[in-house]
Amino acid sequence: MKLVALMFILLWMAAPARRSGNLHAQQPNTPAQSLLWKIEGNDLPAPSHLFGTIHAICPDEVVINDAIESAVDTSAQVALELDLDDQRLIVELGRLAFLPGDSTLHDIFSEEEYARLNRWMKDSVGVSIDPMINLRPLWMIGMLVNKVIGCKSTSYEEMFIAMAQRQDKEVIGIEQPEEQLSAFSTIPLKEQGRMVLEIIDHMDSARAEFRRLADAYTAHDLMKLRELVLNSSIEYGRYSEELIGKRNRNWIPRILRAARQKSTFFAVGAGHLPGDDGLISLLRKEGYTVTPVSSNTE
Repeated sequence: MKLVALMFILLWMAAPARRSGNLHAQQPNTPAQSLLWKIEGNDLPAPSHLFGTIHAICPDEVVINDAIESAVDTSAQVALELDLDDQRLIVELGRLAFLPGDSTLHDIFSEEEYARLNRWMKDSVGVSIDPMINLRPLWMIGMLVNKVIGCKSTSYEEMFIAMAQRQDKEVIGIEQPEEQLSAFSTIPLKEQGRMVLEIIDHMDSARAEFRRLADAYTAHDLMKLRELVLNSSIEYGRYSEELIGKRNRNWIPRILRAARQKSTFFAVGAGHLPGDDGLISLLRKEGYTVTPVSSNTE
């Protein structure tokens, strides 16, 4: 179940909204420290909840407190970015992982870069990239995650799937794999390759950046997460409209359709919540009341 979470971890965990103007001025309606939000009002038969996740984290840093448990318990279903409970998803993601046409990693990396990457993977991960010659570079980031965060990672998505299964609740997806791939495909393949090299060439910096992100996440500080990613050595801001803004706008009618049918616990990457084009603001613009849920009980 971790495959998709690992695949784009360094992009998903707190991707920024638009890089313009003053950071705090862009999100006047978003309090700085809350990951769990209640959605109610208008035509909803019962409240739903929205939770911002981090897609890979060390197991000892996961916190499922009483407020989160209650939000899941009182929901009739759980909705994730993708339906990670569907085994067919793994097959579909495998198909989408490949480079288009006859392209290979040799078309993306120079001979020296390929040799450097292959040597690093053999020394640090214990595998050669030769069998992965037809995979998109971003797919390889999943193999780097544990090295970056310094542990065998888990994810909140896994926890929520397990909770839903124990309670015999349905798990649904907000978008389809091909939609997610289309968004990330706006990052040119050469740029994807540069991102991979940036991580292996500056592993200590990548670890330090992740630690700062994880600390901000643990503090439930959406604004700090946003600020850190905007200042990341890997520049995601150029692609934020496709990765965040457009996807959020596409998600709103789907989120509302699910919430109108039954109370739903929505869990998506924390970077989708704040900002003028974040889910909190967009739901409020639709006339719904979205309020932070206290999560001080840990």
